[in-house]
Amino acid sequence: MYVLEYATWPGLIGTLCDELDGLQLQYVVDANTATVDAYDPWRLSQKIRCAQNAFVRLSYDVPRPKALLGQQYWDEIVATARDIVGRGEYQTVMLDAAGADSSVMQRIIQLLGTTLGLSVVADEADLLMRIRNRAGFWEVLFRITPRPLGTRAWRVCNYPGALNAVVAAAMVRFGGIYAEDRILNLACGSGTILIERLARGPAAKAIGCDTNAEALACARQNVAAAGNTRQIVLESWDATQTPLPEASVDLIYIDLPFGQLIGTHHTNLTLYPAMLYEASRLLAPGGRMVVITHEIRLLRSVLEEIVTLQTTDEVQISVGGMSPLMVLIEPARR
Repeated sequence: MYVLEYATWPGLIGTLCDELDGLQLQYVVDANTATVDAYDPWRLSQKIRCAQNAFVRLSYDVPRPKALLGQQYWDEIVATARDIVGRGEYQTVMLDAAGADSSVMQRIIQLLGTTLGLSVVADEADLLMRIRNRAGFWEVLFRITPRPLGTRAWRVCNYPGALNAVVAAAMVRFGGIYAEDRILNLACGSGTILIERLARGPAAKAIGCDTNAEALACARQNVAAAGNTRQIVLESWDATQTPLPEASVDLIYIDLPFGQLIGTHHTNLTLYPAMLYEASRLLAPGGRMVVITHEIRLLRSVLEEIVTLQTTDEVQISVGGMSPLMVLIEPARR
């Protein structure tokens, strides 16, 4: 049995807990992490899409990290690391810890690297080791995959400003998952949201549109890598004026330009109202819309003007140095 710690972005712990609830797992929450007991962390983690990282955690009631080098503790630490390394391609190891440059911490990571035959690096390592003191215990954590869970295998094409896959997975859960949904992703970019939605189950229809040819080419590569070529239709439509009929879409996703890597605040002043009015036109009775943006004030002001829409839920998150707002919107009740 392993103690497995899932970590997600600030603001998304509730979504991660919903996912664990759906798997009928018992867990303990602490800030942005959820801890579960698992016999096979690797198989379980294949089902988890709302965690950015997964760590196996070992806890020791010792006064100082130097004691971790004692034979009774060190043997378990090495055995756990070997178990992880034996399941993938690992060449490098790094330590993430307060005082990582101290002689004791350096002795620990250098010895581990030598024992496992891995090169010790300062960052971007395959095997990530963390050491921390919590509630009087010294804890050793190992990430169970060479890359974060949020780094999806299907992302073969990276596009500037692409939405983090974990955030996209949270948007999917936020909007609900129903097989009969007719789905549209306005300004779909490299396809992240639609791929994450289809990973959760089938849909009656899934369309993504974007006027950026480079983004659509990137999306086609990612969609193919995810095995969704037949399920996801990509169109070069203007997201402010699509050819779809009125009230023909059950679920709309919009990752609005944040005005930094993509777009500017000036262009957003015109783009946001145009896209949201079009979304309002397309949304079927009983439909839902999930929108995310870092331009929160602008989004709120536009939504106040569109009387046909109402906000029913929202959550603010923190990712990549930004704090975007994710909003669930439905047709206004009359």
